[in-house]
Order: sequence, then C-alpha cells, then structure tokens
Amino acid sequence: MLRLLLLLLSLAAACQADEDFPFRNVSLPWPDRADDLVGRLTAQELVQQLAKGGGGPFGGPAPAIARLGIGPYQWNTECLRGAVKSGQATSFPQAVGLAATFDPDILGQVGRATGLEVRAKHNDFVAKGDYGDHTGLTCFAPVINILRHPLWGRNQETYGEDPHLSGVLGAAYVGGLQGNATDRYLLTGAGCKHFAAYDGPDSYPESRFGFNALVSQQDLEQTFLPQFRRCVEAGSVSVMCSYNAINGVPACANAQLLRGVLRERWNFTGYVVSDAGALEFAILFHKYFADRLSSAIGSLRAGVNLDLSACPYESCVVFEQLSVALNTSRISEAELRAAAWPLFLARLRLGEFDPPALNPYSSLRPDQFIQSAAHRALSLTAAQTSLVLLKNLGGFLPDGLIKRPGLRLGVVGPLSDDMSLVYGDYSPNRMPQFEQPLLPALKE
Repeated sequence: MLRLLLLLLSLAAACQADEDFPFRNVSLPWPDRADDLVGRLTAQELVQQLAKGGGGPFGGPAPAIARLGIGPYQWNTECLRGAVKSGQATSFPQAVGLAATFDPDILGQVGRATGLEVRAKHNDFVAKGDYGDHTGLTCFAPVINILRHPLWGRNQETYGEDPHLSGVLGAAYVGGLQGNATDRYLLTGAGCKHFAAYDGPDSYPESRFGFNALVSQQDLEQTFLPQFRRCVEAGSVSVMCSYNAINGVPACANAQLLRGVLRERWNFTGYVVSDAGALEFAILFHKYFADRLSSAIGSLRAGVNLDLSACPYESCVVFEQLSVALNTSRISEAELRAAAWPLFLARLRLGEFDPPALNPYSSLRPDQFIQSAAHRALSLTAAQTSLVLLKNLGGFLPDGLIKRPGLRLGVVGPLSDDMSLVYGDYSPNRMPQFEQPLLPALKE
C-alpha cells in the first residue's frame, strides 16, 4: 500500500513538473516566456498556428495544444468602432465620423470602450467554449488608409485624407484598445490596416484583389506610410498587409515593406497578418506566385506571420503548404519558430497563460458594458462632436430662412428612415431598442 502511495505521489509530482513550464512563470520577462513556449512546439504545431488565422470552418481558430495546456485561439476579430459581428454591443459612429471630431481624446475613449466590450465578450465566449469568428482579443482595427478617391467603397472606414490626422487618431485608438501602456496586460490587441497604399479601386475598373498601386517613393513616404509609423510607435501588436500590389509586388509578399520598413526602420516587434485571402489572391489575381507552395514560402519570407484565410475548403489555406516546404527543405524549422514567436508574445501579453487572478481584465462581464449608460453617453458625445457646421457664406441661403414662420422642411432620401443604411460597414449588431430614425424624430 505504501509503495502504491509513493508511486502515485511520484507520478503526480512528475505531472506537476510537466505543467510548470517556464512560459507559465509570471516572474519571467515576456520574451523569455515566448522563447520557451515556441521552443516546445513541433513542426506541425508551428504550421497549424501560422495557418489558422482566419475564420469559418477551415481558416480558424488556431488549434489547441493539449500537451502544453494551451487552448484554441481565434484571431479573426473586428473592432472598428465597437465589438463587431459578435452579438450585442454598443455601436459608435463610423470611423470617418469619429475623424470629424478632430479629437484624439474621443478616439481614445471609444477605443477603450470597444476594448472593454471585446474583452468582456471574449471572457464569456471562452467560458462557454466558443472560439468561433469574432470571439478573440486581437482586433483588425483601426483602418488608417488614406481617402484618396471619393468613390472608394471603404472611405467610411478611414479617418480621412490627411496622413497626419490619420496617424494621430489611429495612435489614440490603438492606445484605447490596448489599455494603459504601463499596465502589465493588454486589454485587447490592436491591428492597424491595410498596409500599404490600399486606397482603391474596389471593383471597377479593376478589382481591389488584383490592383497594382503605382506609387512614387515620395508619395509612399509622405502619404501612405506616416500613419502606420505612428501606429507602430503607439505599440500596436499587429499590422495587416493588404490585397493590392505596390509597384508590382503584392503587399503580403513585399519584403521591402514588411521587413525593410516595418521591422528594420520602425523596429516593429509584433506580427503581420494577411488580409482575408490575400495569400491566395497573390496567385489568382496578381499572378505573382505560380501556386500555393510558392506563395506560402514567399509570403513567410517576406514577413507574414499569420494567414487569414478566406477559403471555402481546407486545401486552399496557403500556409498549410508550409509543411510541404519544410519536408522538402525549402524552409527551415527555425523560420517557422521565428514567425510564430510574435503570435505567442501577443497571447502572453493578453494574459492567456497566467492565473486569472493576476489579470484585472479576466473578470469583466458583458452586462457591465454592453449598452451601459456610460458607453451610450460616449457614443452620443462622439456623434455630436463629429457634426460639422457650415457657414452661410455669400448668402447661399437667404437670411432668416431657417427662422421664417410657416417653414416646412423636405426630408429626401432613404437615409432618413432606413436604419440599415445609417449604420455603415463594420458596425456592431443592430439593437433596435436603441434606434431612432431621423424622419420620425423630426415629425415628433
């Protein structure tokens, strides 16, 4: 009996030793913990972590690694101006409206409110074992592309045409999303997109998936890069590379930008995620790579860490081909580890592998924040501050028109009473109980 007891105690001690990995040691620096964690992964585990950055049945989540006690993780999360596509959430003004406030403090507050709701919802999702789309903590936001053409379909997601303003507001939003820079843990992870020169067209005369932006070095440096530098300086944990090519080279295969500019010039230490399907589109639309294998190798070496796939079937996830590349000695295991390192650094800084009691964000609940009085008041303040008053210069409108007795107003257009059009792209789910269309409001 004594021998059996000693054997059981010995096995328990061995199991405990296996669980006390250095990457779980909260006294160690983040980089040391990331080194330990990534160093324990097998080659196939590395490939799966790099390949599962997308949504749907085949793109994600990143799979669990049970032997290390690591759970699944969903990278595909949208946070442009609220918690998007993840159920009920407070809706804030569209990004171009937030830009019209010209107020970094408001952008920071909206980012903070968004981060709190995303974190609270994530805690709830994980408790329920839900790792589907838009349940994670790493946001694809803010959008800091430049509004160059008024017909570009994504203008509403941007902060306008000024690189300086976009940089200031983008940095403020990053700070709000991620929490105080002095805090141990990140509230959420920001991800500035789309890098770079991604400013149209959407579908005519050429699809955005295959558009080649011909950009001079001066225009690149003065117009398309400054706001991304501000984003990196603000500490964003990720950057998303775009669909388009820049002077013939797809953004997600552009080592000059992803390594030369981001990492070498700006000292970016986060991860680069592809736009949805961009590694596939480098083959289909840009004709830059002949097949998925060459796209996987070229994109990895250019500086992409995570494949955000948009594939309807598993065999078209480009980074799945990294297994073939490794087995045929076209890439090394060291390259895979280097690519996975910033992914796990981000997850460590979000507190995933630490005791919940150490992380003040782990106790946040959706009912504390979703449509709370404070968040609704902030949304209203942001909308009010975004309004731009025009001066009646040159007598364009007759004096006293607005105050004329018996004045009748004509309200024209679908925006007056169709709330589905008012919300815009990348909005949180609608909550009709908090809606009030313009036309009924004016009638009241």
